[in-house]
Amino acid sequence: MTAQKSVTFSRHISWTSAALALSFFAFGCQPDQEPKTEGPPLQTSAYRLSPASNCAALSGHVVDVTTEQILRDRYNNYWFGAEDASAGGNNNAQAPSADGGNGEEKQSPDDYTGTNNQEEGVDEADFLKTDGEYIYTIAGSDVVILDSWPAEQTHEVARFTIAENQDGWPSAMFLDGDSLAVLSYIYDYEERYDENGEWIEDKDSFYGTRITVMDISDRTNPRLDRQIDIEGWYTNARMIGGDVYVVSNSGLQFPDNYWSLIHDNENLLPAPEYDADEARLEQLRNQARPIVKAILNSKINKDNVTEMLPRKRVYNSSGAQILQEPLYNCTDIFLPSQLAQTGVLNITHFDLGEKSSITSTGLMANGWQVYASTKSLYIAMTSGWWWWGWGTQDLTTHIHKFDLDTPDDRPAYTASGKVDGWLLNQFSMSEHNGFLRVATTDNQWVWDEATQTGENVGGNHVTILEQSQGDLKETGSIRDLAPGEQIFAARFMGDKGYVVTFEQVDPLFTFDLSDPYNPKLEGELKINGFSSYIHPLGANHLLTIGQDADSDGRITGVHLQIFDVTDMKNPTRTAQHKISTGSWSSWSEAMWDHHAFTYHPVKKILAVPMNIHDWEENNGENFSGLILYKIDEAAGISEIGRVNHSDMAANFWCEFYDNASWACEEGDERYRWWTSIRRSVFIEDYVYSFGDVGLKVNDLLAPANEHVSLVLNHYNR
Repeated sequence: MTAQKSVTFSRHISWTSAALALSFFAFGCQPDQEPKTEGPPLQTSAYRLSPASNCAALSGHVVDVTTEQILRDRYNNYWFGAEDASAGGNNNAQAPSADGGNGEEKQSPDDYTGTNNQEEGVDEADFLKTDGEYIYTIAGSDVVILDSWPAEQTHEVARFTIAENQDGWPSAMFLDGDSLAVLSYIYDYEERYDENGEWIEDKDSFYGTRITVMDISDRTNPRLDRQIDIEGWYTNARMIGGDVYVVSNSGLQFPDNYWSLIHDNENLLPAPEYDADEARLEQLRNQARPIVKAILNSKINKDNVTEMLPRKRVYNSSGAQILQEPLYNCTDIFLPSQLAQTGVLNITHFDLGEKSSITSTGLMANGWQVYASTKSLYIAMTSGWWWWGWGTQDLTTHIHKFDLDTPDDRPAYTASGKVDGWLLNQFSMSEHNGFLRVATTDNQWVWDEATQTGENVGGNHVTILEQSQGDLKETGSIRDLAPGEQIFAARFMGDKGYVVTFEQVDPLFTFDLSDPYNPKLEGELKINGFSSYIHPLGANHLLTIGQDADSDGRITGVHLQIFDVTDMKNPTRTAQHKISTGSWSSWSEAMWDHHAFTYHPVKKILAVPMNIHDWEENNGENFSGLILYKIDEAAGISEIGRVNHSDMAANFWCEFYDNASWACEEGDERYRWWTSIRRSVFIEDYVYSFGDVGLKVNDLLAPANEHVSLVLNHYNR
C-alpha cells in the first residue's frame, strides 16, 4: 500500500473507531450501590464552537490540527500511523392522495402504518415508505414503486435505477406528497498512477452522499427532478414537514498527501521510537512540531483552503451536472477551541417539495449519533481512544446543537456541551420543553498491576442540559446507576424517562424528569434478561423487545415484555412472551433497528421479523420470517400467526441458477438464512412483509391466508 492509500485508510479507521465506541459492551457488577444525584456541573465552555472569521483563520486552524494529528500518529507506542505503510414511537401516517398518478380516481385505504419514528412530527429516513395507496422501497440498486391497494392486486408499477456501474448504492428515502428523495452512498473515482507506477488519488474522485429527488406525481412514470451530491459519508437524516436535514461526515481534501510531504522531508524530522515511554514521545513531538507546521504552511493557505472543503455537485432534471463548488464558505464552518481531528461534520438542508437553494453548515468535528426534535437537531460524538483499551482517559460525549427554525433555512449552530460516558443510540437523547435529556454509560476497564486483575468502574448517568450563552450546561443529573453494567435501552416520554441496564439481571429504572433542575429516580425493577428497544404502550405501559436470560446472565432467547409504569415508584412486568430459546443464535432486527418494529396502537397488533435457530433446543425449531402478535395490557401477549418467505426464495434461487439440481433440492431449509424479512406495513386488514427477495401480502388476523407473493430483488450473476 502506498502512502496515499495510508491516508485514506487512517480516515476510515477514525470513523470505524467511532462506530465501535457506540456499540462497545463493558461488563462488571455492583448492582446494589446507590446512585448519586449531586455534584458540580461539567464545565462545557471549552467545547463551544466559533465560526471561522475568514479563510486565513480556517487555514491556520487546519494547519494546527493537522500538525497535531501527524504528531500523534508518527510518535506513538501503539504501532499505528504512517511509518507502517500497510496500516495507515409512533407510526406516522400521511394522508394519501385520491389520484393514482394517471388521472384515474381510485379508492384509497383509510388506515395504514408508517415509519416507526422516535418523535412525532420528525420523520426518519428508511428504505421503505408508504402513503397507504402505494409503497416505495429499495431493491438492490433500484427504487421500486408498488400499487398496494387493493391489497389482492398489489403489483409493481415502476422501477428506476439509482446507482449504475457499481458506483454506489441507495440506502434510505423520504416521501412528501408527490416527491421522493432517495439517499445513496456513492464512490466516484478513477485510479491513476504516476510515472513510477505508484497509485495517486484522482482529484476528481468523489466519495459521499447522493440525494436523488424524484417527481412521482405519475407513480407509473417517476421522473428525475434534481440530484445533489454531497462530499461526506451519509450518517443519518430527518425530515420535518418538507424540510430535509442530512448529516454527513467527511475529511479535508488536502492539496497534497500530507504523509507524502512528511516522507519527502524525512531527514528533517526526528525518527520515531516505538519503544519509548510517553515522556520521550512528547519530547519527540515537541521537537517535530515546528518542522511539521512549516511543511504544512508551505502547502495550505487562505487562498487554497476552500479547495479542501467538502464539495457539492448539482444536477438538473436531465441528469446534467450544472454546478460543482464547496459545500459552504470559510465563514460557514465552525471551529472548536481545542484542537481535534481533521474530520468535518456537514449538516445540509433542502426543501423536498420546492426547488429552493441547498444550504449547509460545517463543523471541524465528527458526529455519528443524530437526534432531532421539531425545532432542534443534536449530533453527538464520544471522545477518546478508550474502545481500543489504550489507557483510562476520560470518557466523554460531545454534543452539538443546531437550531432548525432560521430565516434562511440554514441549520444554525447554537451550542455545545459534554456529558460523562457514551451514548447507545438516538434514544439516549430527547428534548422536552427546551431541555435535553441524555442517558450515558460511563464504564472503564481498570487494570491493577499489583493484583494483575481488572474490573469495570463507573456507572450510568441521566443528565439534563440547558442551552445558555453558547453552552449546553448541566441543570441536574442522576449518576452512577448500576455500576459495572451498561445501558441496553433508553426512552424519554414527556416528563418521564426509562433506562434498562444489563449485566446479570435487567434493572428497569423509572425517572421523574418534570423538574429539570431536580430529576428523581423513582423506581427500579430487577428481572432476568434485558430490553433493547422500548415502545410506548398507551400512557402507563411499555412494550419492549430484547433477550431473556437466566439468573447467571446467560442469554436464553428473544422475548417480548409489557411493563406497567402507572406507579412509577413500583414498576411491574405484567406480561412476558418468549419467542425463542435459541440464545444468541436467535435474533430480530427490531432489537436494534426500531424501523423493523411495527405496532398499530388502535388494533393493538405487533409485527416483528424473527430469525430462530434453536439447534437442539425446542425440537430444533428453525424459522426466518415475520411473527404477528396481539398486544393487550391486561390479557398479555399472544401470537396471531406467521409469514414465511422461504417458498418464494426457493423458487427464485432455483430459477436464478437455471434450475440446477443442487439449487432446486426439495425443502425450504437451505434457503432459511437467505430470506430474512426486514420490514412490514399494515394497510387496513392486511400485512405486507418485505424481505431479501421480495414481498408477500397476507391477512393481518389470519396470516396463513396469502394473497400476493412478488419477487423484487434483481441479482447480477
